[in-house]
Amino acid sequence: MVLETKIEKTIVGRLSEGMDLLESLKKVVEEHGIRGGEISLIGSLKKVRVGYYSRSEGKYIVKEGEGFFELVSCMGNISWRDGEPVVHIHMAAASLDGKIYLGHVLEGNIVDATVEYVIHVFRDGIERRYDEETGLYQLNV
Repeated sequence: MVLETKIEKTIVGRLSEGMDLLESLKKVVEEHGIRGGEISLIGSLKKVRVGYYSRSEGKYIVKEGEGFFELVSCMGNISWRDGEPVVHIHMAAASLDGKIYLGHVLEGNIVDATVEYVIHVFRDGIERRYDEETGLYQLNV
C-alpha cells in the first residue's frame, strides 16, 4: 500500500527545556495545520520514556530513564486518527554512561537543553485506521 505525495513545505523549530516532547510536537502539528508529514529530531532529554509494543499482551512494555540523554537518532511520521494528530516517532537516546534507550516514543520524554526538529509537510493528509490483524492503528495508504 502506497501514497504518492509531494512535500508542500518544510518547518524548522526547536523545543525548550522542560517541554514534553510528544505533547509539544502535537501542538506544533495543530498550530501549523499539518495533516501529514515526516519528522526528524536531534537534541537532549532529561527524561526518556520509550515503549516496545507486545502484540501478545496488546500493550506497550515501557522503559524509562532520568538524567542526561543525547538524542542520537529520532524520526517518524505525522498523521491523524479520530480527529487527533499522531506524531509517531522512534528514537535512540544515549546516557552519559553509555546506556541506550531505543523504541517508540511515549509521552513523558522531557527536553533538557533543546530539541531541534525538521518537519517535511506533505501535500496530502494521512489518516490512521485500526487494523484487526495487528491490533494497531496503521497508516491508511
